[in-house]
Amino acid sequence: MDLSRFRTPAFALFTGAAVLATACSRTITPAPVVPDSTSAPVDTPAAEASNPDNQVLTVWYFDKVSMETVIPLFEQSHPGVKVNFVEQPFGDMSKKYLAALAAQQGVPDVIGLDTSMVGQFLDAGENLLGEPYSAGQLKSDFVQWKFDAPLTSSGEMTAMPWDVATGVMFYRPDAFKAAGLPTEPDDVAKALSTWDDFIKAGQTIKAKSGGQTAIIGNEHDVFNAAYWQNGGNIAQNGSIVLLPEGLQPLQIALQAKGANIGANVPAWSERWAPSLQNGNIATVIMGGWMLGNLQNLIDPDGAGNWRVTTPPGGAFSNGGTYIQIPKLAEHKQLAWEFTQFLTTNTDALNAVFQKTGIVPAYTPAWESPVYDQPVPYLGGEPAFRLMVNLAQQVKPLTYSPVDALGTDLLNAQVDAAISGKAPPQQALQTAASQIQERAQMASNLQLSIAQAP
Repeated sequence: MDLSRFRTPAFALFTGAAVLATACSRTITPAPVVPDSTSAPVDTPAAEASNPDNQVLTVWYFDKVSMETVIPLFEQSHPGVKVNFVEQPFGDMSKKYLAALAAQQGVPDVIGLDTSMVGQFLDAGENLLGEPYSAGQLKSDFVQWKFDAPLTSSGEMTAMPWDVATGVMFYRPDAFKAAGLPTEPDDVAKALSTWDDFIKAGQTIKAKSGGQTAIIGNEHDVFNAAYWQNGGNIAQNGSIVLLPEGLQPLQIALQAKGANIGANVPAWSERWAPSLQNGNIATVIMGGWMLGNLQNLIDPDGAGNWRVTTPPGGAFSNGGTYIQIPKLAEHKQLAWEFTQFLTTNTDALNAVFQKTGIVPAYTPAWESPVYDQPVPYLGGEPAFRLMVNLAQQVKPLTYSPVDALGTDLLNAQVDAAISGKAPPQQALQTAASQIQERAQMASNLQLSIAQAP
């Protein structure tokens, strides 16, 4: 089964444990101003030709649809250049990249990193704010929090933003109508503006359907969305922040569990897709990229059965991608041209967006009329403008070397709390202590543990 658009940090739980990179030893702090750096990246061939004949550019990424959309457009604009796209399974790519970096061979020219991977590999990439890249000149055209998130305390940026993975709520209007709830997107957003509203609506749906329909697959999904709304950080400024950022979301999830609003169906499990198809689960609260999953993979016959609106609790980011040019890349100048094309060419960005629901981080792309067009799969709803509007409301976030590891450990403890095996504060404290211990053992990374306010 091709899980090509499962672009969420939580998905690491289902694809294997992530490896903590020993090379990444600093905490990332977002800088409010991009420094005007003029220092050239190490080993960058300044005289490399822009479009050398018969040059092959190797690109690694985990999504086939987006790359098969954009690569022909790039090759058309760069005669004589061939892009060798290597599709890497999501769960294996970090390990393969680590192995290539350690061996100092087989490293791609360009790699697309999910946000769960970015912090792990910040030391592996070229500083795109330095010459000859000068990505800082493009800053004003990108969503600010997305551009600032990978900036390090030393003022470097080794990963270029591609998409923002805006969080939304997909919902089934038929299930809402049967429960006597509003069905139009704006009305649903108003009626379910808070998590308390969502939980009450979940109780109504369960009662009106005789227990056959639940508003959400499981309560862990509630935690995920609420946690991402707080920023979704694992570590920040040298501290593990699971307790201050995660305690309230976990309490909301436990409230949802007590109200019995879930279907007891884990996201991405074998039962999840059938439950979405037959209406046993009425909402999915994830990134806008979920549209591509619904219409291409999970519920291809469900056109008209789904709508999209603002999620309870407001905006969040769920996944997304950055583009990196490794320091060990062979064709760095051409890699930068590809990176610029991928992240700033409006035609390419919007072609990918229409197929996948991936919201570009490059804001000039939003001027296209495509964002105001009806979406047939969503019953003709003009949903795309909502996604770009929400993208600008996301809380600032940062990436750290322990993100992938921390997400796995956090997920396990959240499940323990929801199942009643541990009090919420103790569960988060356990996850934080585990991250602290393993980070120190693996890379001698010293992290404190921030406590809940």
